[in-house]
Amino acid sequence: MFQVTRRVDYAMRMMIELGQLDPGDSLSAREMSRKTAVPKAFLHKITSDLVKADLVRTFAGVQGGVALAKPAKQISLLHVVEAVEGKFCINSCLIRPQECPRDLICPAHTLWGSLQNTLIGELSRITISELAISARQLKENPQRFPHTPYLSVI
Repeated sequence: MFQVTRRVDYAMRMMIELGQLDPGDSLSAREMSRKTAVPKAFLHKITSDLVKADLVRTFAGVQGGVALAKPAKQISLLHVVEAVEGKFCINSCLIRPQECPRDLICPAHTLWGSLQNTLIGELSRITISELAISARQLKENPQRFPHTPYLSVI
């Protein structure tokens, strides 16, 4: 199944939670874990990746925690995905020209390239700020949107 990894899902939860804070505020690891349902073992590993990508900062001590390293408007979903998973690539044939010996004769190669461009475009367009605003609204008025394409498994 083609799906987002658990690491990306957890990183997104964490970044959306941080995006809802007032500038300069931070969350402790305990509070972050409680609010996002991200297990502490994952939380520390993902936080480390997000720090290396300069998306979050950490503060030690009793008043320590995690905070965004830059405004939420400047952080795209692509930044988050690539911070925890590396460069976005949906198929190894798109790593570089001639990575796959069939790239000049394979119609799927063109399809994968088109899908990758679309996904990168969407992930680049959407910011943590936008998702944080949606998160606040959904906390006030939880709802399932009718256009969400759920996979029905029989």
